[in-house]
Amino acid sequence: MENNQYYFDAYFDFIKFVDEKISALEQIHSKYLVCKKKCSSCCMDTTVLPIEFFSILSAVKSKNINISVSKESCSLLKKSLCQIYEIRPLICRTHGLPLAYGQDDDPLSKSVSFCELNFTKRIPAFKDSNILDMDELNIELVRLNEKFLKSYDGELPERMELKDLINYL
Repeated sequence: MENNQYYFDAYFDFIKFVDEKISALEQIHSKYLVCKKKCSSCCMDTTVLPIEFFSILSAVKSKNINISVSKESCSLLKKSLCQIYEIRPLICRTHGLPLAYGQDDDPLSKSVSFCELNFTKRIPAFKDSNILDMDELNIELVRLNEKFLKSYDGELPERMELKDLINYL
């Protein structure tokens, strides 16, 4: 796994880029967002791409993060707090924010979704400057994953259960 550090670093550089976009959106929409510490209403067990799984696993090991599986809606929650919050995957980072996805029948048209707890008083006009374009982010994530898979010695599933991190420690 050590020889894959290049790919893990590239993944976390990508996450840093995403976090900057998220920070800007949180400022823009601060009066409409109710998500905060201990809000875990959107949290659930999820699958991630192998690049995410092994990057997070590498960070858990290097940072000596002690995780345990719980029976909450997401196995990595402990008392409604994410045990891997600092290194959580893309899907967990973006929950709650206005996320734009292209339509299957019209790729130029975007639909915007967000947590039902947010934007309850007023839904602003969404435009490119106040949304996260998930298609663009997911394309980059898939590109990173493809490069990682080419370097990986062995077979990996298309997606991996995040809760299975515990089995690799």
